Amino acid sequence: MNSLKKIFRLLYQLILFLFYGIKILIKGLPYLFEGIGWIFQSFGKIFKGARQRIRRLFRFSITFKITVVYALIISILLLLSNASILLGFRFFLLEQVRKDVERNTQFILAYYTDENGQIAQENIVDLAKQEDLEIHIFDRENIIVYSTEEDHANIQLFLQLDSPTVLDQNYGQYMVLTKSIPTSTKNHFIQVEKNMKTDNAYIQILGLVLLAVNGIGIVMILIIGSSISRRMLKPIETMTETVKNINIYDLNRRLDVRGSQDELKELAETFNEMFDGIQASYDRQNQFVSDASHELRTPIAVIQGYANLLDRWGKDDRAVLEESIYAIKGEAENMQSLMEKLLFLARSDKGLQKLDIEEFVLNDLLDEVTKETRLIDDNHDIQYTSKEKISIQADRKNLKQALRVFIDNSVKFTPSGGVIHLETFLQKKHAVIVIEDTGAGIPKEDIPHIFDRFYRSDKSRTKASGGHGLGLSIAKLIIDRHKGHIEVESTVQVGTKIRIYLPLPKVKKM
Repeated sequence: MNSLKKIFRLLYQLILFLFYGIKILIKGLPYLFEGIGWIFQSFGKIFKGARQRIRRLFRFSITFKITVVYALIISILLLLSNASILLGFRFFLLEQVRKDVERNTQFILAYYTDENGQIAQENIVDLAKQEDLEIHIFDRENIIVYSTEEDHANIQLFLQLDSPTVLDQNYGQYMVLTKSIPTSTKNHFIQVEKNMKTDNAYIQILGLVLLAVNGIGIVMILIIGSSISRRMLKPIETMTETVKNINIYDLNRRLDVRGSQDELKELAETFNEMFDGIQASYDRQNQFVSDASHELRTPIAVIQGYANLLDRWGKDDRAVLEESIYAIKGEAENMQSLMEKLLFLARSDKGLQKLDIEEFVLNDLLDEVTKETRLIDDNHDIQYTSKEKISIQADRKNLKQALRVFIDNSVKFTPSGGVIHLETFLQKKHAVIVIEDTGAGIPKEDIPHIFDRFYRSDKSRTKASGGHGLGLSIAKLIIDRHKGHIEVESTVQVGTKIRIYLPLPKVKKM
């Protein structure tokens, strides 16, 4: 029983030692890699070509790191399993030897001892040879009286009775069992020993076999694992090369995601979506610059033309002078309006356009816009109706600017005598503003693009009525920043209805 406790205690200490060693190894792994890298760096002049390769291997090779880490984990698991196998096998052998010693001792006491406690010595010699045992008999003074071994010099009585115990002696390791032989006249002791040399040899052979097999297994894991890891990470190399070849002059190249169903496919798709966004943004920027340049070209050309006209002969011609001044002022105002719109969009794109949020009555704002529109336009029937009083939290100035854009568009494209109707009402958690006209309408295919910058549904008519194609873009940007949205319904030669949805302020719970 004591031997069993020692074995379990030894096993427990071994497991603790292994886990402590693993912990230290994991913590020291980065330092180990740095140390190895420093060693190779020191010998860089001698092994210049190999140094770069090894540095790449230790610092950048994911394949190497994955292979080493998994090989290390598998090695630790194999070490633990081998230790368990060896300890289990040793425990099994010890139990077998213990049972053999107990069985033979009981056999001797039962069959080779007479009624006076005398042991038939000539019979136990054969048993000792047969079972590879050493049998000793001691008197009560602990003096050996008989032994199956000729050399008695190193034989001593082990006084722990009735319990088989493993003893480490100078001449080997033995399983020893001592029992008393009670008689009527005197008390003797029989000590049965079994040399565990053969059993220990079995354990050593098993350990060597496991070590060899595990060593071969680890080498195979390193070789096969490196190859598999390299093959699995090959798409990353392909992705890297593809990304390197993507530049400002070639934004159409994309990562190949065919045949892949793992996380790398998700990464590649994410990169492709990012490149799509970059390309779309770049295309919009180019289009924006092109359209802005085009819009600025006309007023600049007009100003330059009238300036040349004045320079040649308009200085003394009052009619030409007045016409030139009027045209230059108009184009300058047009350019100023365009630049203000461009600056507004640029600030909004960079997140610099701040909202001044306040709570106000939406009906009052619509009344104000309606009255101002009636003052400057007496050719249309401008109406406003409201079912209920609506309070919202918004930037009043910016929201008024957006409403002016929609109303001005209705005024521009609604024939004289037409109706422009404004309405506000509540719908669930939104305040709804409706702007409906009886104008020319918008073709169905143009509706998805009317909020694009510089987009014109009817270029000739829009140019004739003024504007740069930026008003609706600005209006939508303002509504979006208020976390609202816009719906557009339009039929050519019938009219257009625009619904603006603005979120209502949340009611605070008491």
